[in-house]
Amino acid sequence: MVRLLLPLLLVVAGALVVALVRDRRERERLWLSELRGSFLHGAPPGVFGSTGSLIEHEAPDRRLRLRLPAAWTGGFHEPTTASFDCGSGRRLRVDLRTVEGSGAGGQALLESLAATRPEPERSLETLTGGHLLLKYLEARGQNPNPQVTFCWQLARSLSSEQARVAVLSFTVPREQAGEVFVRADLAHLDREVRKATLGD
Repeated sequence: MVRLLLPLLLVVAGALVVALVRDRRERERLWLSELRGSFLHGAPPGVFGSTGSLIEHEAPDRRLRLRLPAAWTGGFHEPTTASFDCGSGRRLRVDLRTVEGSGAGGQALLESLAATRPEPERSLETLTGGHLLLKYLEARGQNPNPQVTFCWQLARSLSSEQARVAVLSFTVPREQAGEVFVRADLAHLDREVRKATLGD
């Protein structure tokens, strides 16, 4: 009898493990979907208070001007790259790019940004002044250090063959991604990215 029960118990145990893995993956998918939706649609105005005093950072060649909290340490260590330590394992990276070639600017720039992610996984809008803003979210890293990265791509067409793009990547430990202080950082960054200036 024991010999007959053992294989049955192994089958049941295996089925339970598979069910638990599937349940965990589904909960992770739903969590990420809710987090993405919240980020793409933004925080309601006035929900979060001030992040304190701000400092304007400018790329060496004036390609980008952007205000960030004074408490965040770092800056442009290279002409096209900046990094900031935002505390508690949170980091912001800024990468500046110049896109050149036939169809790099103008309407083609909008189409190019739209093609980078499926529509449910990104938002894309035209800001006052003509800048384009693409937003998306990525889950990165593996245990024991899973991370979530919130991304903004701010783009400006200079001509039909040239465009400026600033990519801002705000990376946080996974366990912090839904916390109030991270949501406050995201709301602040979203406001300031929309006010940022991309130069010629």
